[in-house]
This record gives sequence, structure tokens and C-alpha cells, in this order.
Amino acid sequence: MNKSLIALLLLAPALAQPLPEALKKAPGVGAVVTARLEYEREQKNLARTLQDPLRTLLVELQARQAAALAEARLKRALAQAESEIASAYAQAREAALQLALAEKAQEVAELGLRAAEIRVRGGGATALDLLEAQNRLLEAKKNLEAAKRGQESALAALANLVGPWKPEPIGELPPLPGREVLETLLGENADLLQLRQSLELLRFQRGLLEESFTPKKDLEALEDQAKSLEENLKNLERSLRVGLEARWNQLSPLLQGVRAAEEALRAAKERYGAEEKRFQAGLSSRLTLLQQELALKQAELSWEQAKHAYLKAYYGLLATR
Repeated sequence: MNKSLIALLLLAPALAQPLPEALKKAPGVGAVVTARLEYEREQKNLARTLQDPLRTLLVELQARQAAALAEARLKRALAQAESEIASAYAQAREAALQLALAEKAQEVAELGLRAAEIRVRGGGATALDLLEAQNRLLEAKKNLEAAKRGQESALAALANLVGPWKPEPIGELPPLPGREVLETLLGENADLLQLRQSLELLRFQRGLLEESFTPKKDLEALEDQAKSLEENLKNLERSLRVGLEARWNQLSPLLQGVRAAEEALRAAKERYGAEEKRFQAGLSSRLTLLQQELALKQAELSWEQAKHAYLKAYYGLLATR
């Protein structure tokens, strides 16, 4: 792989903080490999074209355009691969947390059933109370089985992108990008580039025609095509800008959601710590402590889900190019 290509792969996305090692697998994703081969092919074709002393300006322009478009498509493929990996990574991490939560919920339900059985024997609970406790345990077992299947599916989806992988908690989140990222992404958009190139090529071909030797209808047809391309270019740019702005606007609220979830987790830890002290002092039951631990795990899951929502939106934005 040549130096320019290595530099290119390190560029995208320049604003991002990578996930733990997983995003480094993005260049090996199938779509990126295909785009890289096309990029290398067009680079070689451009080099050969520039070495041809008999090349025309039109042929050179087309070769330069093809190389530039292949580069834009490679950047897009890499950014989209990173977005897919981030999403799959987050899903697999959440699946692991949901499994741990389901296991703790079953533990709570089992202890709750034992407590209900003891109360029924002692006359402190009814048969209906016992039935409800049994149903809660059955539901917990079903949820646990579903969580196991969910984890297997999520890990398989992640492995399909990066190979066998055990996702770890997300560390520091990438910072909120400035609004200037929208112009950067618009400038690198492969679809916009293709339309710009078509318009440039059409204008170049029009400039080659001599009015004295070309029918007026042919000249007018080219001019009409140029006007149509200009309008398509404006419409596409407008549409892409609206979509990018919508994606960018959701990042700040999602980041605020992360902070709120972190505060909720901190409060859940404090409640669990207090309940643990009460249990050790004989002021609380084992069941109550387990229930508080379950609430703590739910808060941990909510916090990670909030981080993942921001992360997926962030990489989703960068992939819109």
C-alpha cells in the first residue's frame, strides 16, 4: 500500500476518537477493500495517462476526475465501515449488559419465590402471592434466554465486521464537532463530487465545440444539459445539507442525555451503597439488597445506552459523505 493511501486511511474520520481497537479493523471490511482496489486502479490509470505524451486535455481531465471520485468513495466506504462497527460494537456491549441484568433479575425472582413460599407456609401470604412470584420467575427465565440469544446475535454481527471480539465499556466519548464539520462533509460527498465532475466535463466538452461547425441544436442541447445538472446539484446539496444539519443537531441533546444518565448512575450507586450498609447492620433483607443491585445494573445499562446513542449518531454523521 503506497504512502498516500496509508495517509488517506488515517484521515477518516479526522474528528473521531476511535473505539478500543475495533475501528482499526475498518480498512479490512469488504466494501472498503473493494473501494481501495478501485482507488489504486484509478491512481495507476492516472499515472499512466500523465505519462502519455499524446494525451488530450479531455482524457487527462477524465482520468483526474476518476481518481478523485475513487478517493471520495474510499473515504465514504471507510467512514461507513467505522459507523457500522461502532453500531455493532455498541449493540454487542449492550447485549452483554442486558444479559447481566437478566441474570440478576432471575436471581431476584428466585429469592422472591423462596420468600413467598416461606410466607405462605407461615400464613403471611396467599396462594395468589405465590403464583405471582412463580410467574415473575418464569418471566425472568424467559428474559434470560432472550438475552442470551440477543448476545449471541450481537456478537456474531460484530464478528462479521471485525472478527471475534469482546466489547469493552466505551471510555471517553468524542467531543461534539463544530458546525464547520457540515461544510467538510458536504465538500467530501461523493455524490456531489460526481455531479460537479459531470458538470465540469460537460462544460469542457462545450468549450471544445466551434459554433461555426456545430449545429445550433447540439450546442443548445449541451447547454440545457448543463442547466439541468446545475439544478440537480443545487437540489442534492440542499437535501444533503438538511440531512446533515438534522444529524448534527441531535448530537448535543444526546450528549446531555449521557450526562443525565451518568448522574442517575451516581445516585443509584449511592443508594446501593446505603442499602448495603443497612444490610450489613441487619436493617435490610437480602432480597431488598438484590433489588437495589438490580436497579444499579439497570442504571449502568441506561448510561451505556446513552453513550452508545451519542456514539452511533456521531459516526453516523461522519459517514454521511
